Amino acid sequence: MERSLRFYVEGLGLKKTLDTQVSGDSFERLLRLPQGSSARTVFLQGPSRVGQIELVEWQTSIVDWTPVRRAGRVGYTVVSFSLTQKTFPLVRQQLELLGVTFWNAPEKTILDGYGEIEACIVEDPDGNMIELVRLPTDEEIKEFRRGGLT
Repeated sequence: MERSLRFYVEGLGLKKTLDTQVSGDSFERLLRLPQGSSARTVFLQGPSRVGQIELVEWQTSIVDWTPVRRAGRVGYTVVSFSLTQKTFPLVRQQLELLGVTFWNAPEKTILDGYGEIEACIVEDPDGNMIELVRLPTDEEIKEFRRGGLT
């Protein structure tokens, strides 16, 4: 948990909004967990209140864990963080200072009807694939759609 918190808080700049223990009958029924299970759960948010990440550290008797999904497999494979032109290089630099391994250098791509994006992939400490993506501003999208940017 501490390694993941360092990645998301120090590396990506998310803010911890809740850090609590959960347990009990309703928790076990909700998640179909064995009796006596509990978890530390930490909620993290970015600058807006839209969406959040919940990190969970399980304390349970389950030993058959589902492996992390990888690129090319069906199902959840990536969590994407949208960054601005200004914050994209700053977040990359902070993650590099934390020793995070990048899968690739930033790649620029043109999305039809949208404009140029720039993205790179890293893994969080638990092996989840994280996309850092710089999206165009609303004005850049309008200009692209008018044919002014290529």
